Amino acid sequence: VKRMKKLPSRRIILTCLPPHLLPPSILQSKAKVNPKDTAVSYYHFYNMPLLPSFTCWDEYFPAFMNGKLAWGSYVDHLVECNKYIDHDRIMMISYEELKEDPVLGMKKIVAFFGFSLCEEDFHRIAENTTFQAMKQKS
Repeated sequence: VKRMKKLPSRRIILTCLPPHLLPPSILQSKAKVNPKDTAVSYYHFYNMPLLPSFTCWDEYFPAFMNGKLAWGSYVDHLVECNKYIDHDRIMMISYEELKEDPVLGMKKIVAFFGFSLCEEDFHRIAENTTFQAMKQKS
């Protein structure tokens, strides 16, 4: 928290915490929240040395869906996030939505955070963030 407070304003902090574990002041401040898909994040987090690991995704995913992990089930996470779906400080967007129309998804994100980009920036970013483009540059 000390380190985050030193960062300049308009910072983006990523977290997989469910809403009930975030400070209540988040929803009363100028902060904006975008709960994101958590399955892949948790999978990699769970395979760190401090936690019991899974040998493969197929072993992990049922545990994730059925709440057999330290933070409960994915369904519970979604149900809690959906309580805030109409809150003006929270934006929900899925991977599938971004995959279906990346430019439209980016426009929603940019508008939500109050950034500004020109039309060609959206198309350039969409082209450079495809799996194929990132794979070629890795």
